[in-house]
Amino acid sequence: MTKTLSLVAMAVMSVSLQAQTSASPQTPDPAMTPGSTQTGSQPRAATDAATPQAAQKAGQVQAASITAELTKAIDSKKAKVGDEVNAKTTSEAKLPDGTEIPKGTKLVGNVVDVKAKSKEQKDSHLVLALNRAVLKDGHEMPIRSAVTSMTAPAMSASADMPAGGGSVGGGAPSGGSADATGGSSGGAASSSSPSMPSSMSSNAPQSAQGEMLKSAQDRVAVGNKPTVMLSAPTTPESAGVLDAQGENISLDSGTKFTVNIASAQGSGQGQ
Repeated sequence: MTKTLSLVAMAVMSVSLQAQTSASPQTPDPAMTPGSTQTGSQPRAATDAATPQAAQKAGQVQAASITAELTKAIDSKKAKVGDEVNAKTTSEAKLPDGTEIPKGTKLVGNVVDVKAKSKEQKDSHLVLALNRAVLKDGHEMPIRSAVTSMTAPAMSASADMPAGGGSVGGGAPSGGSADATGGSSGGAASSSSPSMPSSMSSNAPQSAQGEMLKSAQDRVAVGNKPTVMLSAPTTPESAGVLDAQGENISLDSGTKFTVNIASAQGSGQGQ
């Protein structure tokens, strides 16, 4: 299930790497910008060995894409910088360095920045980090991450079921039990009963899948929350940036997302 670094993560991970090695951490490596097919595994020409470009390519980060979901709700109205962010993987992956990330691995991070909606500030802002993977055996691994899509849980429609539906269904059997005109009333009851499953089906919640980021400058709507926008992180400390106009950002437990993960071991990056 391993995948090489996606286009948007190439730009994001490049920013993270350059933040430790250059004086301009926000300047993306042209070789890693969206639209490039550079993966870091392509053979290098012998004449490139001594060039700065070759050295930079050798340090390029690779990542694997994995699906996960929040296990703890986050709300920009209540959250504070430093609050812990908890999630777990819902698929498995193998990083390019051979590290395996099993399904059910805990992902831990924190709130990097948050601004709640207020009378003065009509928009809300939330920046999240995911910087540790906790395996089932308790082993912790530092990671770099970049969220590429997000989908909030669909609203349940069970509470919207019409109360009259059940009472109509209950009235027909009582009429049939009188046995005054037995057969015809029983037939009416039986013919009306199949309509209930179709009514339930029509009221089932419909989920809108979140779109995938296609570039480092892209902004996409969170699934089931069209007013909340996801954009790629611009610093090594963050994994995703969320903005909403006219409302607070509320992410329930169970919010699903895809994230590109790379090992940060040996990179010198801390919490």
